[in-house]
Amino acid sequence: MSFFLRLSRTLLVVVLSSLAALISSCAAPSASALEAGDIVLQVSPAEQEIDLAPSQTYTGSFTVENVGREAFTFTLSAHPYQVSGPDYTPVFTTETAYTTLSTWLSFDQNNLDLAPGPSAGVTYHVHVPADVPGGCQYAAIIVETRDADDTAAMRIVSQIAVLLYAHVSGEQRLAGSLLDQQLPNVLLGSSFTSVATVENTGNLDFDLIHTLTVTDFFTGRTVVNQSTANPDGTHAGFAEQVVLPATTRTSTLTWSGAPALGLFRAHQTLSFLDQAYDLEQVVFLCPVWLVGLLAVFVLLLIVWLILRFRRHCQARRDRLA
Repeated sequence: MSFFLRLSRTLLVVVLSSLAALISSCAAPSASALEAGDIVLQVSPAEQEIDLAPSQTYTGSFTVENVGREAFTFTLSAHPYQVSGPDYTPVFTTETAYTTLSTWLSFDQNNLDLAPGPSAGVTYHVHVPADVPGGCQYAAIIVETRDADDTAAMRIVSQIAVLLYAHVSGEQRLAGSLLDQQLPNVLLGSSFTSVATVENTGNLDFDLIHTLTVTDFFTGRTVVNQSTANPDGTHAGFAEQVVLPATTRTSTLTWSGAPALGLFRAHQTLSFLDQAYDLEQVVFLCPVWLVGLLAVFVLLLIVWLILRFRRHCQARRDRLA
């Protein structure tokens, strides 16, 4: 699996690891209440790809580390992992034919104590049914800890997920299609983006590679390529994303460093499975205020021409009179 795919999944886990739900209680505030940074956990690896077969028992492991200042007890639970919408919002409650993996999971221990600094190895087992069909299965192992301060007015719940991407042997189908791809042609102050939407109609996930190249229309100088980074660190010209079975995924590349005014030639490429697509478009960028200024100028020019034409007609009638 490439660096960019691992990066996208790691970003997902970073988002999950930052989840903090504050649960109110009726107790009075205490001076011993925990502060931010007291309870912090991390897991490694954040995602795992495993190969399974019917009737097999698979054993895997990961590490939980206490990088905070206080000891804590963490619990383990298995949840379905699915996504919602073309933007792939993670969902840990929806059960589908591709998320039964969560019901096959068990743990040697469901609760473990961890002091600051040390790490603990977690072992899990996957008991694959004999009649399971081939294809992909997805699950999330949720590692959760709650602060131990029962006298505080607020309690902190921290969660982090280990994502399991399983491929079960048997009848496996790789199939997908391009639903839509777009490049802008005229941008009036809006973002310079290229968009592609792909549907997975098989039962295995696959990678979508999306690239954007932008060159100056007049000089031919390349201003965006696969290594171009936006000011916020995101990639402007390259994305590699996994497309899960029975889902539609939209990939968007945004060039946030685009100038307000210019004429460019944009070239988008898409590749997945054995399919490749190209789209090229001349793109004109112009600020809205300049469009308004030109519109006022054109309006004034039209008024001037009308007035001039009327004066010319009046002068001609005067001569004829």
